[in-house]
Amino acid sequence: MKIKYYISIAAVLILVVFQAKGQNPMGLYFMETIPQSSQMNPAIQPRANGFFAFPSASLLFQSDLAFDDVFQEHGSEWITPLSQRFNYDDLYNSLGKAANINNYADVDVFGLGFRSGRDYLSFTMAVKSVMQTGMPSDLLKISESGFPDGQSFNFSSFGMKHIAYHELAFGYSREWNDRFTFGLKFKPLFGIAGGFSTIDQFQINTSRTQWDLIVDGTIHTSAPLEVEEGEPGNFPENISGRDLTSDETSEYFTSFQNGGMAFDFGTVYEHDEAWTFSAAFTNLGYVKFKNDLNSLSFDGSYAFDGISVEGTDDNQIEQAFDDIIDSIETVIEYDLTHEKFNIPLTPSLYVGASYIWTPSVSFGLLSRSTFQKHNYRQDLNLSMNIQPYSFMALNLNYSKRIKGESGLGTAVSLLGGPFQFFLAADYIPMRYANVSIDDGDSFTMPYKHK
Repeated sequence: MKIKYYISIAAVLILVVFQAKGQNPMGLYFMETIPQSSQMNPAIQPRANGFFAFPSASLLFQSDLAFDDVFQEHGSEWITPLSQRFNYDDLYNSLGKAANINNYADVDVFGLGFRSGRDYLSFTMAVKSVMQTGMPSDLLKISESGFPDGQSFNFSSFGMKHIAYHELAFGYSREWNDRFTFGLKFKPLFGIAGGFSTIDQFQINTSRTQWDLIVDGTIHTSAPLEVEEGEPGNFPENISGRDLTSDETSEYFTSFQNGGMAFDFGTVYEHDEAWTFSAAFTNLGYVKFKNDLNSLSFDGSYAFDGISVEGTDDNQIEQAFDDIIDSIETVIEYDLTHEKFNIPLTPSLYVGASYIWTPSVSFGLLSRSTFQKHNYRQDLNLSMNIQPYSFMALNLNYSKRIKGESGLGTAVSLLGGPFQFFLAADYIPMRYANVSIDDGDSFTMPYKHK
């Protein structure tokens, strides 16, 4: 019962406070003094012969857009896409079909591990949440040129994925010989809530006489929602959140009903006393949802030939747009089902190399590739690891996201008797810029340069 209580508290913290799954800072990868490094590569064996992990949390916000994608420097000022001087070609070159904005958060509830000869076994329990949003690159065309005659906007790359789940991770690593170490993690998953979209077509074509809207897609959810269905083929009468009692909330967040699984694979190769190479493929799996299911499909087209209002009365304009929405809901064909669905995790590939310079100083180079729908992103990380004393370990690193931001990072670990404390961060803002808008307004924000 105590474990279920801790899981419930951790889940509430994620869903209400963080609203974000956590990816470990890349600086931890080469810090073998910290057991959490095995979360990125299950073949990595901590130096400690055994460990017991207390609850900890990690949080990550990630964007495909770097500072100097959205803001461009002109002389002594930074301008926004609202400026006529903004160069959109530079912005398009930095993006794929979609610009992804992601929030991740982890709460590690419990963990333990121990060495047995050449083997290392571990078990961890965590609550994780992922929020990923893909914004179509064609949205930028609207701010660049508006809606000119004969323009086609393709928003099919829009995507949304939100998943919160419990993770149990059983890890096994073995030193196969003096050079090779292999690792595997089997991770049973249990979904708390989730939702994602599959958009096959979402397009707007403009002309002098009318605009044509064409849509075809589905939105899947597993969450405490009240959906009031209307006539077949029509949009639901009402969608709202369901009020939960305290007992229902606790049961909801501690339930282990929406099962799934995932695997991590890793290897470490010690070439000689100085050079070590490693690779890992993580989060190969999915969560299958079968409770509180709603899948809303939509398919059809709508021709918009303008609105007619007298004067500039705000109420008339608002009513005109309400009429358009009502018309779209009438013309588009909708279908509400309650079938089971899977939400895949987002796999990552790690490839690393480290060089031991002295017994207390080493250097590492790490590549992390993330395979997200409509987008593939790669981060590179160069780090220096220092262990001046047996009770202290330091990491200084520099990260660069291909076609994205860059920045410094650091990690520090301290041993206090049987306890270990550590703190780590990537992409720390080191500079700030004063951004000016053509109307005279300005504001200050972190400047993560490329």
